[in-house]
Amino acid sequence: MIIVKKEHTDGLGHLNHVAAVRFLEKARGEWYRQGGLHDNGPIRYGTVVVNINFDYRRECFLDETLRIVTRVERLGTKSIVLWHEIIKEDKTVAVNGRATSVVMDMNQRITVPVPACIVAAASSNCAVDVEPAGFSI
Repeated sequence: MIIVKKEHTDGLGHLNHVAAVRFLEKARGEWYRQGGLHDNGPIRYGTVVVNINFDYRRECFLDETLRIVTRVERLGTKSIVLWHEIIKEDKTVAVNGRATSVVMDMNQRITVPVPACIVAAASSNCAVDVEPAGFSI
């Protein structure tokens, strides 16, 4: 859950599209972390976004509480498509869409097959609901 703050809004007083993308980026990072991509050791693998497509369906305003849910939509050999939703308190979807990323070996700087930990998280239908304590922009 996140609360829309003044710095997240634009001149019209609603959630700015850039802030929404940042929220979804944080949620994506949390999904990868919970899926085991980033453990407490040295970071070997990372992801690079190669395509983003979000639809803005409802306005979100200052002080609104929003929930972000992220799940795997499709898993390729070297790519992952995550589906994101920003959900309002009345359970309507404010923003939804997908982000496609490739996995990279951070030392060699090359794309690599999706690691087993992410395959396991994807096959378990793991969905991440971002908690307030782990989320700040």
